[in-house]
Amino acid sequence: MRRLFSITALLATLSLCTACFTTMALTAVVLSNITPGEKVTISGRTLEQVHPQAALLQTDNGETVCIVCAFDNYKDGMKVKSKFIRCGLYQYTGPDGSERFAPIFVRKKDFKTHWPIAAQLDVNTKSEPQQAEVYI
Repeated sequence: MRRLFSITALLATLSLCTACFTTMALTAVVLSNITPGEKVTISGRTLEQVHPQAALLQTDNGETVCIVCAFDNYKDGMKVKSKFIRCGLYQYTGPDGSERFAPIFVRKKDFKTHWPIAAQLDVNTKSEPQQAEVYI
């Protein structure tokens, strides 16, 4: 009887530990990245324009992202707060000359008209330069 109690206690402890580790792992996954297509509210200030309808923005959390939206009159340091949809990854050169990447977000209300810009800026959709074909 004592042995049965010990085995049951051991199984209950292992089950509890497994549940804790699973919860911690799932929390880390959820917080690590926003998946493409997910809608989020972003607030921050623009850093520099990278396209007539796109700019790098430093969020209030200190992260750098690339936003695509219909700018009326763009200027560095503009305050932006709106709902955005995640669309890709932008590659740029940092102030120290290092290669950096920033997630691309398209403003939700401009998504239907501006998603092609995000696709053009996305590092994953850029094709290799094609060489001229020679026919003999």
